[in-house]
Amino acid sequence: MATKAHVCPARPTSTDASELGFVRRPMVRWLDPHQLVDTAARVLVSGIFGSYSDSRELQALVEGEVFDRSGGSELWFDYVADLGDGWDSTYTVARLLARPTLDLHGGDGQSLATQRGRMLVMGGDQVYPVPTREAYENRLLGPYRAALPCTHGESPELLAVPGSHDWYDGLQNFSNVFCQSRWIGGWKTRQRRSYFAVKLPHRWWLWGIDIQFGAYLDEAQLRYFHDVAAEQVAPGDRIILCVAKEVESGRSKAETYSDRNLGYMERQVIEPTGAKVVVYLKSGRHHYCRYEEEDGPRHHITSGGGGAFLHPTHQLSDHLEPAGEEADAQRFRRAAAYPSAAVSRGLRKRVWLLTPFNLPLAGVFGTVQVLLAFMLSLHLGDAHRSLGLGDLWLALWQSPTAFLLILLTFLTLGAMVRFAHEATGVTRVVLGAVHSSLQLASVAGVMVVSSRLASSLELGDVPSVVVFLGLVAVLGGLAGTLGMSGYLWATNCLGFHGNEAYAPLHHADLKHFLRLHIGDDGVLTVYPVGIDHVGRDWQLRPDGPADAPWFEPGEGEPETHLIEGPVRITGR
Repeated sequence: MATKAHVCPARPTSTDASELGFVRRPMVRWLDPHQLVDTAARVLVSGIFGSYSDSRELQALVEGEVFDRSGGSELWFDYVADLGDGWDSTYTVARLLARPTLDLHGGDGQSLATQRGRMLVMGGDQVYPVPTREAYENRLLGPYRAALPCTHGESPELLAVPGSHDWYDGLQNFSNVFCQSRWIGGWKTRQRRSYFAVKLPHRWWLWGIDIQFGAYLDEAQLRYFHDVAAEQVAPGDRIILCVAKEVESGRSKAETYSDRNLGYMERQVIEPTGAKVVVYLKSGRHHYCRYEEEDGPRHHITSGGGGAFLHPTHQLSDHLEPAGEEADAQRFRRAAAYPSAAVSRGLRKRVWLLTPFNLPLAGVFGTVQVLLAFMLSLHLGDAHRSLGLGDLWLALWQSPTAFLLILLTFLTLGAMVRFAHEATGVTRVVLGAVHSSLQLASVAGVMVVSSRLASSLELGDVPSVVVFLGLVAVLGGLAGTLGMSGYLWATNCLGFHGNEAYAPLHHADLKHFLRLHIGDDGVLTVYPVGIDHVGRDWQLRPDGPADAPWFEPGEGEPETHLIEGPVRITGR
């Protein structure tokens, strides 16, 4: 399974990008206007052309390989997902994964010795926000190379399945990084397609499937798994299914574990062999959550703590309900979540810091209001003088550009209704109307307050106009972001906008990964490794051993703990 180590790279002597080979990047600023436009454009293009330029069709020209790692009585392997984001969080997780051994402490104070996995599985969204070569280098390859430059003796392998963010370029850079037998630090990539099957000891299997934005399983992939099932899977075999697809959640629909791709894979490919899926490893939501079957051996594990921003856990349902063709199946109950609901709920108040966290967004709000104030000045001639709401109303209907303001009102309403995507029907319209009303009301309030403050200074016409527009810019930016903060806070209290309320927080802490072990008794043990606080004060070690991490924490090692368990899964 493991492979001979490659030549260790020279250790950097400074933190310059020319020495490191990458740039240590901060967490992605999801509400940065430039970032929003760029990501939206890439999503649009990938959505339009993705089905016409499916890289998996080209991968199918390369022979599909089944990795046999069933030799030996036991096996350690690791799982991490949603990882290539900010340097501090990504490197902290990578460095812990790279350690040859890791002692974990559970709630009972017991110390458990674990080993670095002989195989590392990356479960999706290996890089954020978009999969450019530069992003891969700075946010994934660089941090992992710095964490494990090389190994002495045999090196662990690395397998990966793509998530939605890996698909934004049609899987081009994912294929270059993971499907070309390259080294990522001390880990060696092996796969030649974006999906794989690994035969593990004691009749366990690990299948990684690629569902391309949750759309479909391509014909070549289905044929690959059909062949594996028909030729190598035996009755009673136990399968770990790895997929970049989170458990469905949100107040807009009941939480279920039904998915047509997974359902087809189980019913048409796996079940006819007499084997069964015992563990579903899923990514896409940036927290840890495990659901266990109430009257059966199966587990749904969502594990997306490799470095990306944190998703809340306080909105998770206590149960997963079967749906669709699995309506007669067993229910799953929530057994554990990380962070706790109380911690998750407590972080929500940070959304009120949206303005300092996202100054460019405040700048956009302020700029829009300055343009509106300028239009108002052109119509009234003295908008910088003390205004009331009646003046604004009169100007709206008498201005030659009134139709533009009315159009802006309807565009704002439409945008806010679309933004409330987790709700449906009337609820979605109401949420959109409330949010748009908040933003439009803030425009009127800013105009009135700014004009009265400017007029109270009793300056000349030109200075008064300058002060008026300056106040509109500052107050408009503040009011716009505070209005969004209030909307996100209130709607999240009602169970909506878990993603939108937490992504702008750029929360680097509360990360995790999974360490898994198949023992000589055939039992799969899952060690969910929690990291409450990631490292931040990293010191370069230019004179360290060749295989040692390039950076060491200046304030002490980040502490780890078992989130739960360990969880023993027999699959019987």
